[in-house]
Amino acid sequence: MNSANSSPNPDKTRNRIMDAASRLFSEKGFSGTTTRAIANEAGINEVTLFRHFGSKENLARAIMDQFGGLAIAENITALLSGDYRQDLLLIGSMMLKVMTERNDAMRMAICEAGHFPEFQDIGAENPRQLRLMLSRYFEDQMKNGHIHRGHPELLAQAFLGMFFSYTVLQGFLMDQLQPEVTPEEIVNQFVDLFIRGTIKGEA
Repeated sequence: MNSANSSPNPDKTRNRIMDAASRLFSEKGFSGTTTRAIANEAGINEVTLFRHFGSKENLARAIMDQFGGLAIAENITALLSGDYRQDLLLIGSMMLKVMTERNDAMRMAICEAGHFPEFQDIGAENPRQLRLMLSRYFEDQMKNGHIHRGHPELLAQAFLGMFFSYTVLQGFLMDQLQPEVTPEEIVNQFVDLFIRGTIKGEA
């Protein structure tokens, strides 16, 4: 047998451990989750877990670092066209995708902020970047006369809030509020609602 081919990929093993821990932390909390349970969930032994992360605390921090590092704001900015509705649909779609994929990490940041105060800062980094990007975008739209004058930071907060509250609530309920509604329909409805309140000429 070729040992090189049979050896597990360290990155895949690390990601599998983080995915398993993220699920268990969000379900049982940090204190209620043991390293043995994480190892069992990931299909490895505890020795492998400690070899990769050293401790349960380091594992939790690695999960939040991964979430905080999802810098999608720069990626979105490069794709904006200036078309108000299309841009908001693009931003909303990317936000919903990332927030849904990292829902466990978001819930962990909220629930474990008392145990790990730094989680709040790590978990807030990506929303801060998005809010800054959105604020600049709304400010440009105001200057160009496309939308009503107002506070761009508040508009950014409101737009982010729709998607954040939706995904967090879904995560805490552990099910779908409206299983028949597709992500595309969710984004379209949120964007249409937002546009009616901001664009000039809309009632």
